This record gives sequence, structure tokens and C-alpha cells, in this order.
Amino acid sequence: MSHLEQRFADLWVDLYPDIDLNSEYRFIPPRRYRWDFCHLESKVAIEIQGGVWMRRSGHSGGTGLVKDYEKLCLAAANGWRVFLLADSMINDEYLKLIADAIELN
Repeated sequence: MSHLEQRFADLWVDLYPDIDLNSEYRFIPPRRYRWDFCHLESKVAIEIQGGVWMRRSGHSGGTGLVKDYEKLCLAAANGWRVFLLADSMINDEYLKLIADAIELN
């Protein structure tokens, strides 16, 4: 787990201890796609986007972006709602949006 994922997990447990999230959930077998975190019953997924400000990152190059787009298209086609969070978005405001989305189901 990256330090950003750990920061998210720690804040989530502090704010929403009654809403359990799965981590590293493989959502479209046999594909290798995994969610950083997800709530299975509501099909809400959370992806922590580390390295968005780095010059070269796995998610910022052309190949990485296309793979991310493929993953997001397959997720949408299978009923998932996905929250993409940059490091500055790991805070009370965005976690509340996610918790609200989960609780709507």
C-alpha cells in the first residue's frame, strides 16, 4: 500500500468506521484490474492517483492513460461509480462525497 493509500485508509477509518471498504479488489476477472478501495454492495470504487505531478508516471504517459481509460470504461459498463483522488483530495470533503454515494444505496 502506498503512503497516499495509507493516508486515505487512516482518514476513512477515523471518519467512517462503520463503512467497510475492500482494498485491492479485482473487479473484472480474469482481467488484472483492481480497485485501490471499493464498497462492493454499492459498487463505489476509489482510485488514489499518486504521481500526477511527476514528469514520468505510469498513469501520466500515453500507454498508462489508455490502460486507465480501458479500466474506467469496463467499470462503467459494469455499473461501477469511480472516484479518482489526487493527493490533495484526500480530505474530509471528498471522503464525505464518497460516503454519501455509498449510503445512497
